[in-house]
Amino acid sequence: MKKISIICLILASLLAGCTNYMYGVPKESWDRMSEAERIEAIRVYEQEQRARRQAAEEQARRQAIERERERARQATLERERQERIDAIHRGEGAFGELIRVRLQGGEIKIGDRHHHYEPLTFTIADGETRRIAVADYKGREVDLTVTYAGGALSFEGLRFPYDRRWARGELYTDTGTSGPLALRGVDVFVQVHDRSSRFEREVPRLVIIREETPVVIRERERPAPPPPAMIVERERPKPQPVTPVSPAPARQPAVQSPVGQPATPSPVRQPAAQLAARPPRAVTVALLSGELTVHGKKQPVEQTAVRIAEGESRELTVKSGAETRTISLHYKNGEVFVDGTPGKGRNDIRLRFEKEWKTGKVYRFDLKGKVFLDKVEMKVTGVE
Repeated sequence: MKKISIICLILASLLAGCTNYMYGVPKESWDRMSEAERIEAIRVYEQEQRARRQAAEEQARRQAIERERERARQATLERERQERIDAIHRGEGAFGELIRVRLQGGEIKIGDRHHHYEPLTFTIADGETRRIAVADYKGREVDLTVTYAGGALSFEGLRFPYDRRWARGELYTDTGTSGPLALRGVDVFVQVHDRSSRFEREVPRLVIIREETPVVIRERERPAPPPPAMIVERERPKPQPVTPVSPAPARQPAVQSPVGQPATPSPVRQPAAQLAARPPRAVTVALLSGELTVHGKKQPVEQTAVRIAEGESRELTVKSGAETRTISLHYKNGEVFVDGTPGKGRNDIRLRFEKEWKTGKVYRFDLKGKVFLDKVEMKVTGVE
């Protein structure tokens, strides 16, 4: 009965809302309690605190176990997702679950200005997110995140829903984005792919082309020449008038003209600088024939062509049966660089401007760069 009265006293004190407590008992009530009552109150208080600590520890233990289970579940799902993506890249997925994307032309923003870049080709599977490292020559680097999920290809706030025309390839020209990289004037080519090669599975990297700024050389100001001296001559006596005699006209070489037609004047010769041929502002590069080695056998390639403007880099798609390769082309200062850019690589083919480009000239060579092609016949035609 005594214990019940003590507990009732404690509960009444708690309901009273007092701020000062001793072992859970209001200070005023604690002062009126006997020694035995205080000991009992301390025992009850410590028992309650012990029970609360045990309940809190048990709850924390259950939450830790649940978090560990969730981490294990997420790791299992991620492993299964990655295994599915790897299988798609090996060619074990359904049609349309693997696409090949090519970015070329236009500019990309790094820092406070836009830059040109080398064409980039990569493959991406359904449910996959690829991060493309973009770095300029000063070492600044950012990521271009590309995702193919939910039946759409998306990057930089841009979304391309799946299209049946992707089966044969679809080109989206003059594309721009509103993200941090602010792509502009980019050509995006999307095509359904069967399986990825070892090179296509490597981490893609977009390389910025360094553009050399022209150097302006200013000459020193030369001192102005002194004014010419004025020489005043004395007045000479006037000579006696002489009757002028008209000179005989000079003989001109006779030019025979056809009978019944008036004589035509001799043509005026133009300066040699005006007659010198200049490189065209753009060219059309056509792959007429060639042999691609596939599984140890040489197969003929299909004919294809691409147009390149001055200072532009493009990719030429080479197809041979089910195999597809890309050749990098660059046109600058009247030279076509095949499978490379100026100043890079010793295996690049350089086709210098010739007057035959006006009607088209065919070149024959073997390409040993990024793509090995034998017995290549390539035609270059100037486009004004």
